[in-house]
Amino acid sequence: MKPTNDAGASYPIRAVERVCDILDVLQRSREGASLSDVAEVTGLPKSSAYRYLSALEARRYVEREPDTGAYRLGIAFRPQHTRQIDALAALARPHLERLRDRLGETTNLGVLDGVHIMHALVVESNEMLRLAARVGERGSLHSTALGKAIAAELPDDRVRVLLQAEPMRRFTDRTITSPDDYLVDLKVVRQEGFGLDDCENQPDGRCVAVAVRDLPFLCGISVSAPARRLPREKVEPVARALRRIAMQLARDYQAAG
Repeated sequence: MKPTNDAGASYPIRAVERVCDILDVLQRSREGASLSDVAEVTGLPKSSAYRYLSALEARRYVEREPDTGAYRLGIAFRPQHTRQIDALAALARPHLERLRDRLGETTNLGVLDGVHIMHALVVESNEMLRLAARVGERGSLHSTALGKAIAAELPDDRVRVLLQAEPMRRFTDRTITSPDDYLVDLKVVRQEGFGLDDCENQPDGRCVAVAVRDLPFLCGISVSAPARRLPREKVEPVARALRRIAMQLARDYQAAG
């Protein structure tokens, strides 16, 4: 039997671990991470971190913002159903634009992307002060209305697996940070038929979301606004409007085939 070269075997393992460390950093960074951030968290010299990032960028596992130089996960980690999501976004846009115009608030289409919610379509409010994510931006499953609406479509054991993938970060004093408490909240979501982010993701933000069912991927639509412009008494009517659009979207998608 050929002897094992332990020193040679350990090097590629260390390289793989470093790549995983870098990807973990980028996954946790909602706004992207700088070269310095990556180097500091991974303990790599900047020159080494840059070489790793460049190699990953060449394979499209990482992409770099041209304006800020920040790194984020690339197209290789985006949802597998990209074409279907693009098709749904095109169908959803006129519906969400009409709802935006009627309510005066931002409307969104989001999909489950790994353990996060990725915004596939954002129709921004025309108000000076508005709540709006960017297309492609990822939100947390546990603190967003879209996350709750989509998670409510899954069995509890699957939800626990998703929640265990990374810490349930506290964004405000209302954020749910316990898996057990989150599952209790999902029971309410299933009963009421909509997810509610009640100042849990941003201190002055409220968002209502419903799932779009019968599609080959998990997704939902939502309305987000400053809390004072979306008081609790408006949540139910907004949810009803979203449910009507969600049912129409599912029909449109199936018909488009």
